[in-house]
Amino acid sequence: MRLEEGRTLGDWLLLKHLGQGPLGHVYFAEHRFTKKKGALKILPEELSADRAFLARFEEEVIQASTIEHPGITKTFNASFVDGLYFVSTECVVDAQQETRNLAQFLAGRRPTQQEVLKVAEQVAAALDHVHNYRGGGKDALAHGNLKPNNIMIAESTPSGPMVKIADFGLFRMIGCGNVLLRSYKAAVEQLAVHDSFLTARVGTDRYPTSAAETQHYEDLLASLAQNLHFLSPEQRQGNWSDPVAADIWAFGVLLFWMLFGSYPEGAWDSEERFGGGIVDWETIIRSCVALDPAKRPLRLLPFFHTAKAVPSRPPIVEATAPQKIPSIFAQSVVIQDASDRQIKEYAPEKRDPKGVVPLLSEVSHIQEGVYYRGSNQGCRDEIPRHPVRIGSFCIDVHPVTNEQFVRFLDFLGDEKDHQNHDIIRLKDSRIKRTSGRFTIERGYGKHPVVGVTWYGAMGYCKWVGKRLPTEAEWEVACCGGLEHPTYPTGEDIEKTQANFFSSDTTAVMSYPPNGFGNYDMAGNVYEWCSDWYEYNYYEYSAQEPDFPKGPIQGVYRVLRGGCWKSLKEDLRCSKRHRNNPGAANGTYGFRCAQDAP
Repeated sequence: MRLEEGRTLGDWLLLKHLGQGPLGHVYFAEHRFTKKKGALKILPEELSADRAFLARFEEEVIQASTIEHPGITKTFNASFVDGLYFVSTECVVDAQQETRNLAQFLAGRRPTQQEVLKVAEQVAAALDHVHNYRGGGKDALAHGNLKPNNIMIAESTPSGPMVKIADFGLFRMIGCGNVLLRSYKAAVEQLAVHDSFLTARVGTDRYPTSAAETQHYEDLLASLAQNLHFLSPEQRQGNWSDPVAADIWAFGVLLFWMLFGSYPEGAWDSEERFGGGIVDWETIIRSCVALDPAKRPLRLLPFFHTAKAVPSRPPIVEATAPQKIPSIFAQSVVIQDASDRQIKEYAPEKRDPKGVVPLLSEVSHIQEGVYYRGSNQGCRDEIPRHPVRIGSFCIDVHPVTNEQFVRFLDFLGDEKDHQNHDIIRLKDSRIKRTSGRFTIERGYGKHPVVGVTWYGAMGYCKWVGKRLPTEAEWEVACCGGLEHPTYPTGEDIEKTQANFFSSDTTAVMSYPPNGFGNYDMAGNVYEWCSDWYEYNYYEYSAQEPDFPKGPIQGVYRVLRGGCWKSLKEDLRCSKRHRNNPGAANGTYGFRCAQDAP
């Protein structure tokens, strides 16, 4: 059942009908209170009446909502209103506020190899993240139905499009076979609205006669063919038991389709097809479309980082002992694995300091007191808004810069620690290593360092005699003494007040400070906090309001503040973000804190 545009559904205002997919009708919508934009997928009535489906649906939505990656559309939550079940997700729109997928973006043209590489690296990073999200193996998450129609274009840059993969978890929600059946059903229903294609409406068989009719018919046929060509051989035979391997197959087909506009069928003329490539496309594609799922690679990004072959997937072996992942720095670090969780302390490897001394930042002093954190109008992990007592502390007035962090790298002599943890991922940063020396790209010395992992942030803080702020301290510092601010600047924030929705970082302190004298609390870079992240932590932390340090264990670490490429919504004081402590990209930085003397 299609709903009229302009009506409300719970807390959402339906702005525009976007189409119909396997899960039902899809709408572009706006949250009535937060003004957050999203996509609402309304379940068909027959699914809403299926109790077994609803139980599976709610479980999978909860699982999908925990996936946090810049290359994957975020799942917000599931709701039941007016007899309808629906799931709300991030809606990816381009600069014209239109939804556009990869197939539409490339329609009628062949992309350059640089564009293909840009898309490939982003999709590979997203798939690797999800496949190893829960440690891989039999519990791994997967997409299961990857294709150009669910790779959405967020924006277009000179080097190629920025993309996000949509519909993660869909095949598990409604069943693998049902994804295809409902895709075909949606296509047939689209045909039915055109008299030219529906025999029963005209009383006789009729072929399309106009150019518009022919184009519409061909577009629908291409969409149906796409569903089949991106399925792995085992999926076409009804075996959906290894969706991770199916994702790898689909990735290989995606590369071939982008490069040649066709699908990998039959024998290939390697020299004609792949000669002169900027990447060894043939090796990547042949590895991914191996007929034996066990011979497909475990990870995709290594293909783009090194010329060495990616190892084939080994048989899954059940763990018999806990796997401990140590921190390199002398601090208590919580370890999570399948069998138990425990705390262990590790000390850093001692190195010759070589006369390198830190370049310290100015700090602001925040008095002990009772402050508020969270939001009753934000995301579910921000609820409820509640008071917390914070001890007196100091926090750097700006994020750590490249010229500060490069001294730490000079001190260590490496971008990895002796445990082989990444401290910084240089390819995502403005710091380079040439002939054993670390250098900063011209003009970026005063910019915030990016590409830093949580381990690297913690290590730097310890080196300069400080620590990372707790999540509660960070939010108090962000609010700048305002009582109920949405942003550090008050109820609204403009591009003259922070660096967001832009193309790069800016030098620190380029925008006005907040009430506590802190710069760049919103935008420029996401900032690591010391806390573990837990989705419902605020629900019970409100009962323990004094000097909160966050959950005692977890999988992800907290990030705060939004970044240079964020939309305004991500800059809210209460907005929470998270990622694996070993994760790094061109938007992750940090600032230091310390207990007040």
